[in-house]
Amino acid sequence: MRILRGLSSRLLSCGCLVGVYQTYGGEIVGILDARGPSCAETTHATGKLVPLQSSGDAADRSPPAADSE
Repeated sequence: MRILRGLSSRLLSCGCLVGVYQTYGGEIVGILDARGPSCAETTHATGKLVPLQSSGDAADRSPPAADSE
C-alpha cells in the first residue's frame, strides 16, 4: 500500500491519534500515527491499519477530485 496524501486525523477516546490517508489505489485508510499514553487497547500499534467508523467518517466521502488543469 502506497500513501498518496493525508486527508485528516482524529483523536480516539483512548488517546491514540489516527491519520486518515488516501492510497494511490483510491482507498481511504486509517493508520495509527501515535499511541495514547494510557491506551489499554492491545491491537493499537503505531503504523498499523485501524478500521474507520462509518458514521460521518472520511471513509464515507469521495476523495477530493484531482485538478484537471
